[in-house]
Formats: sequence, structure tokens, C-alpha cells
Amino acid sequence: MINANFRKLVLGRAVGNAGDSIYMIAMNWFILQLTNSALWIGIMNVAIVLPGVLLFLFGDSIDRHSKRRLLVAVEFSQLVIVVMLIGLVALHIKLPGIYVGLVFVAALFGSLAYPIQDTLVPLLVEPDQLVQAQADMSIAYKGTDYVFNALSGFLISLCSVLGVLIMDAATFVVTVATFRRIKLAEPRQQHTREKSLYLNQILVSFKIISTDPLLRLLTFASVVMNFFFGGLNTYVVLFGRHFGGSIYYGILESMSAVGILLGMTVVYRQLKKVDRSAVLPHRQLWARVIHDLDSSVVQPVLAVCHHLLTELCLSRTDASI
Repeated sequence: MINANFRKLVLGRAVGNAGDSIYMIAMNWFILQLTNSALWIGIMNVAIVLPGVLLFLFGDSIDRHSKRRLLVAVEFSQLVIVVMLIGLVALHIKLPGIYVGLVFVAALFGSLAYPIQDTLVPLLVEPDQLVQAQADMSIAYKGTDYVFNALSGFLISLCSVLGVLIMDAATFVVTVATFRRIKLAEPRQQHTREKSLYLNQILVSFKIISTDPLLRLLTFASVVMNFFFGGLNTYVVLFGRHFGGSIYYGILESMSAVGILLGMTVVYRQLKKVDRSAVLPHRQLWARVIHDLDSSVVQPVLAVCHHLLTELCLSRTDASI
């Protein structure tokens, strides 16, 4: 690994993402057992995905404040939410709306952790180490998805949702402690950029995409792919139950993570061979723009729409059976 501080960031990302995977798998399965309703599974998954739509609102705040402190704060906030979920499950509260609301808040904090971590990477490594650093971060992200999605299904069958949530709380304790140990002298932020300027930059990004044929094509391709993948989590929960239980649910989720992990690994290895000086600067910039917009706006919006459409169809199917 590149250096001690970066190792702590990667470790915290891996453990924190394990925590995200555990409570998302556990709460999806819990809601299915509580309500026996495909509609509520869809609502839960919308609550998990929807915070991604809101991420662009926080970019300016992330730039203005200490990244390390923000990272510790969002991970600690997730810990608090998970403790609240533990209390509700232990008390046998049977109000699915409360669980969905808490998971939405936890997912919002969890979604914020990733852009904060990404902005920390250039502060911890040298410029010529960025590609390798991003590869390590992606492997820590999807690698833990692979392991803990499958492991969560097994643990649910072994020690119940309550036990899994208690283990989840422990992962966030470790994450908070790890991020607190990162030693970083962050440059003082100049609080000169107005919110209106930040929003104008977002609008300019949309305008850039609309005026470039290549970016319009890439955007359209992303729209199509994300629409079809948007409702995957809902189907996977139902397939898991159909196949025989939470173990199968975890295995199905892990297979999805394996595919993404392999794809990311191949892409980053190829990027290391690319002569970046041969890439047109404005194309490189615009490619970054479309990546940011797709991950923070397009993908979450389409996932939400697909979840809602899927659950409308599934709920009607359930009612007709």
C-alpha cells in the first residue's frame, strides 16, 4: 500500500462498506419478512438509492470543510442510526415506515462518505500514484461487497437480523476509530465561493453534455443501462426468497459485486497503460463531467424510477394471485 495514511483510508473504506452492505442486506430481508410485500421491498430500495440524487447538493460543503472530520462525522452518524435500528428490532416494532425512514438517513450519510473519501485521496498520495490509489479504493469498495453480501445472508440465517445489526454497529465503531487516526494537514479552505456559483457550474456541466455528440451518446447509453439495472436489488430479494432463504439472497448480491469488481480491475489496469498526454484535454474534462453527473444524478434518478415502476407491477401481480 502507498503510505500509512492511505492504508487507513482504504481500511476504513473496506470496513465501512462492509457495514453498508450488512445493514442494507439485513434490512431488505427484514422488511420482506415483516410485510411479505414486494411493494415495501421497492420502497426500501428507493430509500437506499434516493440519497444519491441529493449528493450534488453537498459538493460545495464538502469542499469547504475538513474532509477527515466530515468522514468521521458521517460514519459516526451511521453508527447512531444502526443503534436505533437495533433498538426497534429488539422491541419488535412493526412499523415498516420507521425502518424505511431510518435506512434513508443512514444511506444518505453512507453516500456522502464516498465523495469525501475520493476528495481525500489526492491529499494522501502523489499525482503519479492516483491511478493505483483509485484502483485500491475500488477494490476495497467492491471487494467487501462481494464478501459481506454473501456473508450477510449466511449470518441472517445463523443468528437473525438483530444479531447481524449488532455486528454491523461494530464495523462502524472500527471505521470511526480508523478514520480518526488519519494524520493530515489539510489546507485552509477559502470560503469565497457562493452557492449560486456552485449551482451555475452544475448547469454548465449539463450544457456541455447537450452540445457534444459524443457525450450525448455516452449519456444515452448510461441512461439505458442504468434503467435496466435500476430495479435489480428488488428482484434479487424476491429471487432469494424463492430459491430458499437469505443465504441465496446474499449469494445473488455477491455475484453482482464480483462482476463489477472484475470490470473495475480490468479498466484500471488498462488505464495505467494509457498515455494520458495523448488525450485531448477538453475531452478528458468533459468525460469527468459526465462521470460525475451520471453517478450523482442520472443513475440514482433512473434507479428510483425503475424501483417504483417495478414495485407497481409486482404489487399488482401479488394482488391478483
